[in-house]
Amino acid sequence: MKTGKIISNFTSRVTAIAGLLAILFVPVAAAHDIRETQVEAHAAKTQDAHEHHGSPGKTHDAVRPLIRAFRESGDDAHLDAAWALIEPGLEARDIDAATLVNAATVAQSRHDFVLALELIDRALAKSPHLDPAWLLRASIELVRGNTDSALDACRRLRRVATLTAISCRSRVAVAQGQHERALKQMTAVLTHVRRDDADADELAWSFSVAGDAAATLDTKLAASLYGNSLDLAESTQVRSALVDVLLRADRLDDAKAALASGSAALPLTVRRMIVAKRQNRDAEIAHEITRADRRFRHWIAHEDWLHAREMARFYLDVLPRPALAQQLARVNLAQQREAEDLLLAARTRGCSSCGG
Repeated sequence: MKTGKIISNFTSRVTAIAGLLAILFVPVAAAHDIRETQVEAHAAKTQDAHEHHGSPGKTHDAVRPLIRAFRESGDDAHLDAAWALIEPGLEARDIDAATLVNAATVAQSRHDFVLALELIDRALAKSPHLDPAWLLRASIELVRGNTDSALDACRRLRRVATLTAISCRSRVAVAQGQHERALKQMTAVLTHVRRDDADADELAWSFSVAGDAAATLDTKLAASLYGNSLDLAESTQVRSALVDVLLRADRLDDAKAALASGSAALPLTVRRMIVAKRQNRDAEIAHEITRADRRFRHWIAHEDWLHAREMARFYLDVLPRPALAQQLARVNLAQQREAEDLLLAARTRGCSSCGG
């Protein structure tokens, strides 16, 4: 089954929910490594955020592009600027539900899941049927490993037969290990959607969910589905998932090519080193490994665990330090319990020489 056929056979059955998926498409594990050349840009964005702080509508309009830019680039400067814009008004009584959902999105990306859920509760108290809030709750519950709570949130969506709602439930099915069921659901709904009628972010997210469902079943199909998602909307998270599928299939050249189109986000940077390591190009990345090791040890010393997942992967597959990789994988599990995190922890427990 080729995804080109899926797209060409779309028919009009789904009404798009414009703008919702810009929220769920934000990668949970984004780059923490702001280079020196980005510092001035970060300051400028933060200053701009303060200058635009004002009415809820203006705040919403200013924050959405920052969240999108963060999703695409993995650059924490965008995330910090968004938080600087939102945080000063969080205690205002008249804060609107959409702004609270934006704030929850940023909090989620900072791995402050408790705060994110509190903000979602506030949004739902103001607007009990707000679909973006329920979608974000489902996403956070999945990251925390609470599949029943995630499914309940999916069922709260008003239009249960839409692409978004079906994708939400399929994502839960993937988390529960029901990959074939999820892929069947996603294939059925995607073949009955007109691309021109669907919001690009919504459709991109749905393709990525289908890719997740296919990842352990059909590498070629999964890669095509992730590729369709990335054609619609760039995402550090989806590109990382694509590379992981290619790595598991030992398609190193394809993985290298996929990474060439990505940003300098930390998850992608670590994967570039993994590919180079497996292609015996150690000399090319020696300096980068040393620099990453220094940076990661600094974060460890300061108990900065935002990117424990990427650090564990680095010490497992790039610079083998089995005990440290295991420690970091355990720390990561305290924050995130998706299939990727459970697999990573299992690999560190079975690690001897590691690498690749």
